[in-house]
Amino acid sequence: MNAARRIPLTLAVFAVTAAFSLSQFAFPAVLTSLQRTPAIRDGQVWRLVTSLLVQDGGWFGTISNLLFLLLVGALAELTVRRWLWATCYLGCGLAAEGIAVAWQPTGGGNSIAICGLAGALTVALLARPLRPSAAWRTDATGTELRPRHLWLPAGVAWWSVALLGTASELALYIGAVGGAAVQIALVMGGETGRGNRTLGRIVALAALGVAVALTATRNIHGPPLLLGAALTYAATRRA
Repeated sequence: MNAARRIPLTLAVFAVTAAFSLSQFAFPAVLTSLQRTPAIRDGQVWRLVTSLLVQDGGWFGTISNLLFLLLVGALAELTVRRWLWATCYLGCGLAAEGIAVAWQPTGGGNSIAICGLAGALTVALLARPLRPSAAWRTDATGTELRPRHLWLPAGVAWWSVALLGTASELALYIGAVGGAAVQIALVMGGETGRGNRTLGRIVALAALGVAVALTATRNIHGPPLLLGAALTYAATRRA
């Protein structure tokens, strides 16, 4: 219960998204009525928002997106302030929807919004945290106020692997090897490994590299990850 109190925003967005996403399997019209379509150009602008609530990837894509929303969303809410969480999720998601009108005019899914949160986490791995809760410890002080928990770099790594899967099957396999290597290094490293800033930075830079590659190939997941990183970096500069 205490853990749930620390991520109310993530749980609220998860509940709303899950309700719409799961209902589409019982009522297929939910997907067709709410997803992104070329009709946006004809005035149905509301689809830019509602397409974040439904999934076009079937059962596997739906469950995957919902699970990653919990994982990446929780990590982000424990690491950045909630106003920035909301900005990265909704702002980057809507920006990506706008780009998708040109690149992939038909579809739906909240994965592009999750990318905004992943972008924020790359900055948390590269720079100082935005608030003490990044340490995830109530007794942390001084230099201990860093995003040290093993799930932070692991979460970014595995989300990057999932994004590679949207590019090609080969990219997914290559990414999975890298993700497994990161996970093993974190687990085997113990407390020292979990606080390894170098490994965290490598994961963050790799994730940003994936975002650049996806953007270059007109994959709609690339731009929101880069935008989320840019917004969070701007926030750190102001803090």
